[in-house]
Amino acid sequence: MSALNNIKKVLDRHSFRKNLLLSSLVVFLLAAIYLVTSWGVTTASVIQPRQLMLKWADNKKPFTEKSWQFALKKLHSAIEDNPTNAEHYFDLARLYDWNAYQNPIWSDNAIKYRTLAIKYYKKSLVYRPISSVAWSNLAMSKTLNLEFGNDVKIALSNAMAYGPWERGVFHKVLWISLANWKGLPLNLQEQVKARIKETVHAKGWVPKYIQETATQFQWQEELEKVISEKLSH
Repeated sequence: MSALNNIKKVLDRHSFRKNLLLSSLVVFLLAAIYLVTSWGVTTASVIQPRQLMLKWADNKKPFTEKSWQFALKKLHSAIEDNPTNAEHYFDLARLYDWNAYQNPIWSDNAIKYRTLAIKYYKKSLVYRPISSVAWSNLAMSKTLNLEFGNDVKIALSNAMAYGPWERGVFHKVLWISLANWKGLPLNLQEQVKARIKETVHAKGWVPKYIQETATQFQWQEELEKVISEKLSH
């Protein structure tokens, strides 16, 4: 229950908007990478929804139900044409997450759309189980639905295993981990601490997102210990 209380405390209307910006940027900016590093055949029906999501993220185009439905239709068409393409399911999951973000965080609609996002992140991972982005997005969507369990811990562990060097992935892993720190297995806690140390060592300073996340969850004292351990070696 402490993790749920932490989430609810941080995600008030104002804080949620700030966290939404941080977390959604991770999801949407990665679309640019997928455009040039596709593992499958990229068709117009896939490119158009991706371009829409990028424009929504950059505030170059307003989100509308009509444009969302257009993207939804395109992605379902792409999946019909290629039902084993992990990227198509990943894009569909992101699209459902987008609609969830348009609603109050714990409204029925937000939970409904995030539940669908979770479904398609899982489907994507069936065909590409080494995607750290999909694992971190799955963990975030389940966290925002206030679902804490072994599946979230597995998702966090896999995200760290397959892409700990990806800043966006670790940002989400860190946020979720600190929200539920006492409920994390010791091995996951150690993985998170190790990644913080590596990041600080590589950069020579503590990145802002690490500082801000630690502040949100009153983890500053632990962060100082982790940093001191790194600097002392």
